[in-house]
Amino acid sequence: MPSTVTVGTFDSDDIADVTKILREFDGEAASRLPQLRRRQVFSYSDLYVHMQDWDVADAAEAYRMTTTDPRCVHLNERLAAYFGEYTAAEGWDGPIDQPAAERFYLWPAEQLENLEQTYSAVIVNTQRQEHIPETSRLFAESDATDIPQSMGTLRRQIYLWRGIYLHIQDFADADPSKAISKVWADGDPRFLQLVDDLTQIIPPYDPEGHSLATRFYHWAAEVSA
Repeated sequence: MPSTVTVGTFDSDDIADVTKILREFDGEAASRLPQLRRRQVFSYSDLYVHMQDWDVADAAEAYRMTTTDPRCVHLNERLAAYFGEYTAAEGWDGPIDQPAAERFYLWPAEQLENLEQTYSAVIVNTQRQEHIPETSRLFAESDATDIPQSMGTLRRQIYLWRGIYLHIQDFADADPSKAISKVWADGDPRFLQLVDDLTQIIPPYDPEGHSLATRFYHWAAEVSA
């Protein structure tokens, strides 16, 4: 079940207006879009992260749905009044013409069951494209251990968009920050080493704050019994 992830500039003062637009859409049009299974929107610093999960063949088909279906096009037009364009992070060494964030890491490979009953946490940092192999290696080694299970991580996806690094984890708990706080409190040396290694290649987007985005909107399709 692929996700489409878009990123841009955003003023958090507009959260109420954006939430109203999305509730109207997901309460009406989304019921006639059975392929759309979940939508989440996050704010972080001066950014928004808009994540949609689709029951379609692949990411290309999901992106086509979000950009060509007349209902989605109309929604995008309404959101454009609040969601701005983000150019590129300083020192970005990759393309700037990608229409959406590109996923470069997925764990596990199997499709996540009961996705509609899960919630995501999004960590925002920066990263150069040249560091994709090393980032992938570090996470693959960690995900081969019991660390994801101990955190309650059901799925991990990592995206890159014009130098913005997006680490998306799915949890059963509606408040993933509790699981993230617990792993820090437990102080597993393997986890702490992973963080140290990643810090060398994934600098913060906002050096003055933490890296966890705030989810302000969540909608999921009903699951048939």
